[in-house]
Amino acid sequence: MGEMILPVAIALATVFGVAAAAKSTDLEGLRRALVDFGLPSRTAAPLGRLLVTCECGIAVGLVVQPWARGGGLGALLLLTVVSAVIASNLSRGRAPACHCFGGLQATPVGWSTIARNALLATLAGFVAADGHPHWLFAGLAVVTSALWAGLWAKETGKVRAGMPAPPFSLPDESGQDRTLEDLLTPGRPLLLVFSDRRCGACTALLPQVARWQRTHDGSVTIAVVSGGPHPEPLAAAKDDRPRRLLADPDRRVLAAYGITTTPGAVLIDAEGIVAAASAVGAPEVGNLVAMALRLRGRPTAAGRVVLFASAALVPAFTTVCAVGHDIASPERPPVQDDQAVPFGSAGR
Repeated sequence: MGEMILPVAIALATVFGVAAAAKSTDLEGLRRALVDFGLPSRTAAPLGRLLVTCECGIAVGLVVQPWARGGGLGALLLLTVVSAVIASNLSRGRAPACHCFGGLQATPVGWSTIARNALLATLAGFVAADGHPHWLFAGLAVVTSALWAGLWAKETGKVRAGMPAPPFSLPDESGQDRTLEDLLTPGRPLLLVFSDRRCGACTALLPQVARWQRTHDGSVTIAVVSGGPHPEPLAAAKDDRPRRLLADPDRRVLAAYGITTTPGAVLIDAEGIVAAASAVGAPEVGNLVAMALRLRGRPTAAGRVVLFASAALVPAFTTVCAVGHDIASPERPPVQDDQAVPFGSAGR
């Protein structure tokens, strides 16, 4: 194996080895992910095990001298198939969670995922072709790296404080569609808590979200956007289940808000403007609740305009009224000797 090929082969073997090990520890999550990508439920489990086996074989082949080129070819073929499946889902408007590294990564796929796979495929092709021609693969690596970085930045940087919140329409626990406009209330901020059905930390946070909803319902609107299947209908007296539980089956809203890790949250003011974005983890979500309570009662943009206009016009209006009153009032009598003397005239 050439000196230029060995580092590339080891890097690829590490990627495929980590991916296989992470998937093997969460085979049930892998099965659900494959179902989300449109594969039949009864064949998802065996296909998941086959995928893990292929990744293990590719990782071993890449680092064993006689099999390196075969390992590179196998990696190239597998990446091509996976990218085709992802592209098919994206073209239909679906963005299931990527289970590429098992439970280590549960983020919605995007075109940046395909660009990343293209970079890995370029490296795999370099190994399979034994590094010839190296200038071609070097150029492809530069192009795919730049494309991946650009798409990743675009997909993860969509939501920032000060920009309008992306609109959405999602079914709630009763099956009724709820939009962003439905959740916005005059004078009351909105906290969107992002969860995932396969996220253990999210499941642990939901009872706390329900308590926040009960405690601060008059001050802050709190809704949960749950990636994955539709939520089950809620019983009438379940205090540990949050209300306003919205289902995001394709995780498109999570992707639109730039949520790459759950649990997460985004705070939106009463006018639909993002006040704080991408809080990650239960403690940071709790901090956003406190921030939302501080936002409660602040004037909206329209209110600020009225206050500004009042501050500018009321003094002018008062002055005009005073002048009009002086003009309309009768002439004042002259000051008598025994009346008060203006300051500074005493002793004259």
